[in-house]
Parts: sequence; C-alpha cells; structure tokens
Amino acid sequence: MGDAERRNHQLVEDMYAAMNENRTGVMGEYWFDDMVWYGPAGIGTKRGIGEFDLDYRREFIHSFPDKVGRDVIRLAQGNWVAGTGYQTTTFARDWLGIPATGQQIKMRYMDFWRVEEREGVHKLAENHVLIDILGVLEQAGYDVNKVLRFVGSKPPEFFEQQDGEAGD
Repeated sequence: MGDAERRNHQLVEDMYAAMNENRTGVMGEYWFDDMVWYGPAGIGTKRGIGEFDLDYRREFIHSFPDKVGRDVIRLAQGNWVAGTGYQTTTFARDWLGIPATGQQIKMRYMDFWRVEEREGVHKLAENHVLIDILGVLEQAGYDVNKVLRFVGSKPPEFFEQQDGEAGD
C-alpha cells in the first residue's frame, strides 16, 4: 500500500472512531459539506453533510444507540477505500418501520468511499453503502422467505395504499 492509500485508509479509520461515538455533529471533520451518501433501498441517497448527519444518522443512532461498527476487511486503492464488516448493537427503537426488539443484533454492511483532495483538504466525498436490511428483519423474528414471497405476490400498487389498508 502506497502513502496515498495509507492516508485514505487512516481517514476512514478515524471517521469510524468518530461514528462509533454515536452522536451527530462530528462528521464534518471527515466529509466534505457537499458529500453524497448512496444508501440502500429503503433509505436512499443523502446529499450533503447535513442531510447525511441529521436526516439519516440521527434516526439510526436513535434506533441503535450503542452500535459499534468494525470492518472485517478494508482495502484502499487510489482514491477509493472499501470495507465490509458488522455493526453490533441493541435494536432499541423502531427503524424503517421494523419494530424494535430490545435485543442485540449484528448488522452486516459494505462501504465504498471515495476520497478527494481539495485545496489541500483531504476528506471523504462519496460513499456507496449496502446494509443487510433483510438480516435485520430476520434477527427481529421475521421469516425472510415468507416476507419475500408475500412481497413478490403483490403488485407495486398494493404497497402504495395507506397504512392500515394493506392486507385488507
């Protein structure tokens, strides 16, 4: 690994240490203000540090207040750093409509970060994220095979109905 890759790898390591403090307002040190976070289906894209930190992370921290994320594998090549690992946490409050269990869960993820240098400032500019939401459902007690069969048996319009009407 060259000097640039080591520096990018360390930036992600430092950002993870800050994320594991489970509080908002600390990401600006690691991310450019105009960053883009491409989240998984069900969460979507967050444009800008405010949208990422306040619209996504705040709710995530609320649902998983004691989470600790650790990469099992992290690679750096050029301006990109990739990692995969687990966040171990208590599922304390509902998340994405999934009722909280109060139990410990292990949430798998995969990240691809793009690092930029702008006017001598070295920060993260972009992140492509995969979160194993089906794994969260399974740990919350859902039979994921039944969930997928149910979803697959319905047309998209079925899910556009108001809450309380679906399944009637």
